[in-house]
Amino acid sequence: MRKSLVVVAVAFVVVISGAGAWWALSQPPGSRTPSPKADGPTLQMANGAVNSSVQGEPGGPWGLFSIVGVAAQAPFSANVLGWGLGANETTNACGSQFDGLTLWNGTMPVFNGSFESGTAPFWQFGFYSSASDTILLATDVLGAVAFFGPIAVTGSCQPWYDLGNPQDWVHNLSKTFVDSPFAVRSAWGAVEQSPFGATAPSVEIITTGPGMFSGFGGVSGGFGLYFDRCGLLDVTGVQPSLVVGENWSGSVSIVTNGSTNCAVLNYPYFAGYGSYQLLFSSINSSTAEGTVRLTTPFQVALQFHNESAPSDFDGWGLANWMTNWTLNSSSGTALPLGEPACRSWVPSIADCIANASGWYVVVLSASGAWINSYGLDAGGTIGWSAPVSALVSHQQLVIVFPSTWIVNGDSIGVTSTVATSSVNGSLAV
Repeated sequence: MRKSLVVVAVAFVVVISGAGAWWALSQPPGSRTPSPKADGPTLQMANGAVNSSVQGEPGGPWGLFSIVGVAAQAPFSANVLGWGLGANETTNACGSQFDGLTLWNGTMPVFNGSFESGTAPFWQFGFYSSASDTILLATDVLGAVAFFGPIAVTGSCQPWYDLGNPQDWVHNLSKTFVDSPFAVRSAWGAVEQSPFGATAPSVEIITTGPGMFSGFGGVSGGFGLYFDRCGLLDVTGVQPSLVVGENWSGSVSIVTNGSTNCAVLNYPYFAGYGSYQLLFSSINSSTAEGTVRLTTPFQVALQFHNESAPSDFDGWGLANWMTNWTLNSSSGTALPLGEPACRSWVPSIADCIANASGWYVVVLSASGAWINSYGLDAGGTIGWSAPVSALVSHQQLVIVFPSTWIVNGDSIGVTSTVATSSVNGSLAV
């Protein structure tokens, strides 16, 4: 489990889980001359696009205090990484407040460039106003700018676990700093010498500001560049992880090259092995216009097997694609899946009407906002409409099927699609 922090100040101190090696870089990057391929804006391009209109947003003046850029070589969700203040609290509280692609909503667009270009298809900026004591979020997704909020500093969405006084972070980002291409290229020699030189897909996260992700830490006085594989589609188990710390001028100070586990793992993959257990609450049933919807909140509980008395608590690291769902009749026969009527965001679960060909599942946030759907696609393949999203406690599972079906005595069950992690749970409907 990620538990470490990163703090970048006048001198960089970097800590990451796993058996890492520490060294200070005193030599220039490797002699290879890269031919970087861009995909999306650089930090300065995205920041410039956002800053051109942010001061017109009500509640200001606004000061920049947080930057996160994500370049992922496969579909990616930051929610799978886990948050410093808890996966379920942050995912549920923040995701329900913003209607659009943010770090808490949706799957990140795939990055088709080269990491050393310093570009990214997704950038998220946090702005603070001392006048209104609120936070405004802005995103640049492949050049398209959107604003979210403002939200209260002490509100339910608290993704920054070391926020403190936001004005201190605004002061931190008032400095002049190099653009992301220079920052990434100056670190690329270390990256090439790591497992990431030959490992794909991976995700590059460029950040500065208060800490958000569990184990990635807060960054002040420079940049933190994180190269990881967790949170990507079809990636689980123990994976390499690399952190590079730089000052504002792009000079690399320290690097750590280690490893981390992307989920709760079975033995022998991980010493603290355990399993995910989905614990369901009571069912609320509704019928309208030929559609039955059975809704139940659930807990993603972790049960570690190296404890004398196994205990359940809220889990992290469980991605939707790691789960397989079945609806069985009372005799044990698997009922047919159908294509979801809501394969993308809808304002209400009422828009998810039954498919006469079979049942399907919708995952809602704790507040009832659409997150994902599971069933057949147009080609008849079983899967999720959003390739990667996290399953966390207090979300809601909705089973949708025609009202002509008789389901008394039927049950829905969940199992794992990966060998490295166990997932189990069932519910009589």
